[in-house]
Amino acid sequence: MAIKGLKKSICVLVAAFLLVLSIPQLHLTARAAGGDIPADYSKVAESEDYELYLLEPTMSIILKNKATGKLLRSTLAEEDDNGANNKTWTAYMQSGVVLSAIKNANDTYQVDLVSCQNTIDYSYGSNGFTAKIYWKEYDFGLTVNVSLDGDALVVEVPEESFVENGKDTYIGTVSLFPFLGYSYLDNQEGYMFIPDGNGALIYLDDKDGRYASGYSQMIYGADAGFTESTTETLLWGRYRTVNSSEKVLAPVFGMAHTDDQLGYLAIVEEGEKRASIEAQPNGVMVDYNRCYAKFLVRRTYIQPLNNSNSGTMTSVEVDRTHGNLRVRYILLSGEDAGYSGMAVAYRNYLLDNGLIQRQDNSYKTRVDFLGTEREEFLISTRAVVMTNVDQIREIYGELQAAGVDTLLTIYKGWQKGGLYNIPISKYKADGKIGGTGALTDLIQDSAEAGYDIYLYNDALWANPDESNTAFTVVKKVNKRRLEINTRAYVYNTFNYLLPTRSDYNLDKFVKSYTSKDVNNLAVAGISNSLFSYSYSGNYYDRIFTANTYESSIADIAGQTNLILEKPFAYLWNYTEALLDMPLGTSDFMYEDEEVPFFSIVLKGIVPMYSEYVNFEANKQEFHLQMIEAGVYPSFYVTYEDSADLIYTNSADLYSTKYSTYRDTIIEYDADFRQVAALTGDAMIVRHEMLAAGVNRVTYDNGVVFYINYNQDAVTVDGVTIDGLSYKVGE
Repeated sequence: MAIKGLKKSICVLVAAFLLVLSIPQLHLTARAAGGDIPADYSKVAESEDYELYLLEPTMSIILKNKATGKLLRSTLAEEDDNGANNKTWTAYMQSGVVLSAIKNANDTYQVDLVSCQNTIDYSYGSNGFTAKIYWKEYDFGLTVNVSLDGDALVVEVPEESFVENGKDTYIGTVSLFPFLGYSYLDNQEGYMFIPDGNGALIYLDDKDGRYASGYSQMIYGADAGFTESTTETLLWGRYRTVNSSEKVLAPVFGMAHTDDQLGYLAIVEEGEKRASIEAQPNGVMVDYNRCYAKFLVRRTYIQPLNNSNSGTMTSVEVDRTHGNLRVRYILLSGEDAGYSGMAVAYRNYLLDNGLIQRQDNSYKTRVDFLGTEREEFLISTRAVVMTNVDQIREIYGELQAAGVDTLLTIYKGWQKGGLYNIPISKYKADGKIGGTGALTDLIQDSAEAGYDIYLYNDALWANPDESNTAFTVVKKVNKRRLEINTRAYVYNTFNYLLPTRSDYNLDKFVKSYTSKDVNNLAVAGISNSLFSYSYSGNYYDRIFTANTYESSIADIAGQTNLILEKPFAYLWNYTEALLDMPLGTSDFMYEDEEVPFFSIVLKGIVPMYSEYVNFEANKQEFHLQMIEAGVYPSFYVTYEDSADLIYTNSADLYSTKYSTYRDTIIEYDADFRQVAALTGDAMIVRHEMLAAGVNRVTYDNGVVFYINYNQDAVTVDGVTIDGLSYKVGE
């Protein structure tokens, strides 16, 4: 027995030696690395703080924190498989990569590494592995590169690795490690972070099967170039009573296991312009919490057969998305394994990669004006003048006398023909507000007094009732004109301009504008819209649109003082301020907590301005939210009474009269100016929810804000904060 055992040991040693010779040194059996890793996993990479393990048949990975031994799994562990799921879902949960296939224009096929026959060819490097995958049934495949880059896991599908050899069979979507960091029901304390509005958390508690769906939103908003039906709830057939969901401003999401003090911030680095963020709480199809990015490679759409729309057919995009797909998971541990740590990590990532730059954060209250609108009159329309140049001078004089030292103004509806005479391609002010010369003088004179006026230019929309749009507007992928129906009084239908036309108009306008020695410009529309479209028989995807917009905005940023309205993250590097920063979320039912994630990211880097205070129902709570988030207040006012707008497209501006808000503007200016003096260019390093309705915000200069949303006074950290108030500490 001893001799047999010795021979067996020698054979094992020889086999192990040969195995080590054939693959990199780090590719060791998991059993030797610790009993908490299943024996069939192999260690394939290691950084200073983490180890990466791989199960080859399903490309499943496990990340182990070396200091704590805690794990992040990418696929369902055997001990978590309770047998309650069907074969399709089990295969999904056990696969490191999951695709959808389009076959004969049907996009309902799941392609995974368990239930679908496949081959995987692995190769290993010093920091990870490459998996070349091919599914014979569908005759397509791709390559996945997985590596540890310091304290980050990088997962990538190279553009050149896509192979589609099947007839009428294509790759539809790609989901990389869709269960990375998953948890079962309430077995794990923590939450998923989603980029809804300013930021939201979905707790990892037991949802008791309350939700049929979770968070699923396209990064940078839905694609209007495809036919998407939506049902709006309208009051009297005209007024929207339910707001649209917030667009995803940046390509990020996260998972936090707070009891294990382990988590990640995921950044979709490439392919993000055709990807969605998916965050599904337990009870949505299966009893597991999971979040991931789903890349859209090719999609189907409904194509009308003729102009009379007598029939339709399902068509497939002629070409797939081109470009790499890549997600960077920044691994977080200890106190950083939470939404504050995620936000700080994202800020550092943006700064380190030159994706954002520090701007002047000097405080200015934002007071915007509406110049002119239009209402129907006989067989045409007539001007409705709300705030002219002389009236703005009068308002400025009052505010200066009251101690408002600096101001930021966005002037809307300044152009000839009013707010909806768009697109704008020439600097020509409406005579009803005083004309071009008077407006130019106002801008220049006000700048000397510290009041900066920016002219508003929506470079996306076109009004077919006021301009010739025959050859300049977008058609959807199905070759039908893209129309926005407003159900308003005067102008019912608007179109999207071709991206190249937006660029042309902006270039003409900037040349005309700056020639007058004025160069403050606020751009909207193209700052937060992306779409696919067809033109002259050719198809253009969202990536082309984004590239065109970025090139245009980068060009005008070099010629003007440019600020953007609610810009997407890929444009943050070009704006001197961010307008209309959301402070809340879309209020999806499955969201458990709102957090000021993007405010933490941007505070001290670029000034952020809120949505309009005068349209908020609970102004006191909104005031506290701005203090908490480090966001500056905004007002939209008119000299004349807003009742004058009742028969215009701006009928929803129900409370704008300046005299009503004069004292509020002055009070806000004094309060926020004091807060800004304390924070300066400091950045937020921690945001914490201390108790129900009480939050603490800590800046890197040592200043601390306590915010109490309760009606009654609350004492925390030895500090008493009055009800519905805030207090500054250290």
